[in-house]
Amino acid sequence: MRNVVLICLDTVRKDFFDSFSSRLQERADIIYDQCRTASTWSAPSHASMFTGTLPHEHGVHAYHRDFSGIGRDDTFLAELPDHRALGVSANVWAGSSFGFDGFFDEFSNISPDRRFPEGIDVARFGQSCEKTGLGKQLEFLRRALEHEQPVQSLLNGAAVQVDNMLATAPVPKPMDDGAKTLIGQANRLVGASDEPFFLFTNFMDAHGPLRHILGYDGSLHDAPNSWSSERLDWSRIVAEGDETEMTRYRDLYGAAIDYLDRKVCSFIDEVRAATDEETTFVVTSDHGDNLAFEADGGLWGHTESSLNEALTHVPLVVVNAPGEGTDVVDGYVSHLRLGDLLVGLARGERPDVTDARIPVERIGHSGKQHKLAEQARDTNRMLRAVYDGDRKFVWADDGSRETYRLDADRPCWQAETDEPFDAESLDDSFFEMPVADYAERARSAEDELGVDGATADRLRELGYL
Repeated sequence: MRNVVLICLDTVRKDFFDSFSSRLQERADIIYDQCRTASTWSAPSHASMFTGTLPHEHGVHAYHRDFSGIGRDDTFLAELPDHRALGVSANVWAGSSFGFDGFFDEFSNISPDRRFPEGIDVARFGQSCEKTGLGKQLEFLRRALEHEQPVQSLLNGAAVQVDNMLATAPVPKPMDDGAKTLIGQANRLVGASDEPFFLFTNFMDAHGPLRHILGYDGSLHDAPNSWSSERLDWSRIVAEGDETEMTRYRDLYGAAIDYLDRKVCSFIDEVRAATDEETTFVVTSDHGDNLAFEADGGLWGHTESSLNEALTHVPLVVVNAPGEGTDVVDGYVSHLRLGDLLVGLARGERPDVTDARIPVERIGHSGKQHKLAEQARDTNRMLRAVYDGDRKFVWADDGSRETYRLDADRPCWQAETDEPFDAESLDDSFFEMPVADYAERARSAEDELGVDGATADRLRELGYL
């Protein structure tokens, strides 16, 4: 059995991956040009990747964001009983706060507030400590020195202080958004684990907010070192069509992907050098991002209810695959078949995971859960889509229907047509319940987002609260 590593480059759309990840593409033995996600934001997409089911089946969506109801036996890991399951994630949705760690034998959460995972989580300390000013700093020093990992705890505190001091300084941000820390922790888990193993990693460096970071290729963008997307009003920028600011973001997004391309290639080399058995690497993304291009329908981000190609069309490449030769696969591949691919690769196979028609589903708005009921229906719809040849058929619980023309040679592109289709027939063929019926069930069972203050702060920073 081979080791398998699943690398999720969070929020990376296919067209930008093609433009900024030349190193990974050169190394790839299999390239799937027409991969689509099963949903279009992190929580349901990760659940679909692991279970091979749609959001209305596994139950993780805007109205219920918890993985704890899904057991390991419900995932493809049940077909790899001899593999030790390891996970390292910088994505708070795909983390311990929402029960995602339950799939794994060992799991580490990575965040800017805990760059050394075995030390104190600075954000959680800040939420629990009632002292202020110098008293708070002295209390952190005391707890850090008493912690079982005092050096790592002190380094976590120092890293947060440096980030805060340089947040608006006209210099590159010295530390990245988790890639280096994640790679270090993943290497430690691999080095301490018996083989065979399955390793999941989620890199958040391409997810906003974005700014120039030491290590980025400065020739790829012209954003000032003090520029940060976090301090800008993106609703206004997009509404006014401010191309200067949107271009800065898009260029930094590309620079982040270029940075990940370099880091992930080095990571692959490190893991292969550290393992006795062959290790295969699968690189994909949980979803893409709307960047207000014409084909994106003028939308920005991925919190609104949308099934745009910018969100659904994602990379999928395999490095060090079993067998000989390089394959470029042009048939549709859904993340619903990702488990079949990973299990087949672990067994030394190159399974055919293409399908003539594939479904996608989104249940609700992914931002500001406490205001879901107040969101306008056009941004909080339940959406379904089916891909069939060069057409994508999209329908919603409000009765709206849209048909889009696709072009296999233009990733993340779509153009609306006026062709009718039978949504009820597609509902019957691909889904267990009509869209309107499930939408009503989901809304009536809405859960409160019960997370600690540190998790809420991180979600707020990422634009979800």
